[in-house]
Amino acid sequence: MRRVLLLGLVVALAMLLTACGAKTGGNAPVAPQPGARLSGPIEITGKASSATITLKVSDDGTTLTSIGVEFQNLKCNGFSAGSMSKSVSGSFAITGGSIAATAGGLGEIKGRFTSPTEASGTANLTLKIPMSGDCALGEFKWSAKAQ
Repeated sequence: MRRVLLLGLVVALAMLLTACGAKTGGNAPVAPQPGARLSGPIEITGKASSATITLKVSDDGTTLTSIGVEFQNLKCNGFSAGSMSKSVSGSFAITGGSIAATAGGLGEIKGRFTSPTEASGTANLTLKIPMSGDCALGEFKWSAKAQ
């Protein structure tokens, strides 16, 4: 009888721990806040002194409607700018809280929402600059919070 009771308690405890883990669980998908506008730093080095990413979530929370990057002191392939912004509009899917977008003229943005109002990931930036061609900046980490 004691073995059955002990086994029952162990099973109940295991089920409770599993249920708690599912609610707070580290890698569970997080849906973004519909309509949110997130902004934050890109850890850029080399061809620019700093950069900021901006993401706009659709009103239904299923896509990004724009991705933008603002650079300070950009220098690449003979081109230089004290400040330069590049923004791409479109419909970039948010699947299971994750982002994997190729934004023409800007590069590839990957990441995931860590809360409804925060996201982070990597940006492999390749800018299309008129008269200067492509400017491959490299891959950098980014983080953004709702503003």
